[in-house]
Amino acid sequence: MAYFKWLYREITSINTAGSVMLAFIFGVQLALFLSSPITLLSAITLLATLIGSACTVYMMIGKPINGLLGLISALGYIYINWQAGHYASVLDQFVFILLIDIPLIITWKSWGHRIVDGVKFLRLRGWVLTIICMLLLWWPVFWIYTQLGDTNPVWDALVLIIGGTASLYVFVGYGDSYTLWLLSDAVNILLWVTALFAGYSASSLPMLLTMSFYLATALYGRFWSIWSKPKTN
Repeated sequence: MAYFKWLYREITSINTAGSVMLAFIFGVQLALFLSSPITLLSAITLLATLIGSACTVYMMIGKPINGLLGLISALGYIYINWQAGHYASVLDQFVFILLIDIPLIITWKSWGHRIVDGVKFLRLRGWVLTIICMLLLWWPVFWIYTQLGDTNPVWDALVLIIGGTASLYVFVGYGDSYTLWLLSDAVNILLWVTALFAGYSASSLPMLLTMSFYLATALYGRFWSIWSKPKTN
């Protein structure tokens, strides 16, 4: 019972910016869904993109309910990306579940306390090491997913590397995760633009709209949310 009361408080704690953002993307996605043939894939895409959009909004305002929302949307994204042949993005969603969704669901009572006084940030050395590690990983990940028949290994490999690193930094409580989310969202947009023009996924347009929405929430999260405030102690 306490958990459900907490869920209600979390859902109703959304701020004005988040409410406006969600109202906009919900309207756009519903209009797109109703104007296209309704299939199992389109229904899963609608559910995943709506819940995923809510997840990013609650994450940007520092609410741990995004763990439950993220888990539901990630399962949908796994199906969508598998259907599209984006196998690296499938693994990226599993990393997201492991490092963000499950810890948030388990620590629903206390997780938000970690960032109430601000978050940690990398110094220059940390950023240099992060960038070097991601660059070193790109070629082997690209090669592996090329061999596995990924439909778009260039962008998909970057989605996995950048998204996985961002998930890790959320797990350890670094605000720099939102800088990486910005980069990850930009790469995801390129991934789904390519899919849209190549025509190999019926989910391309709603996913492209969702990734563009994620970019907007990442901008808000990086510069105006609790994730932008340095830790005070």
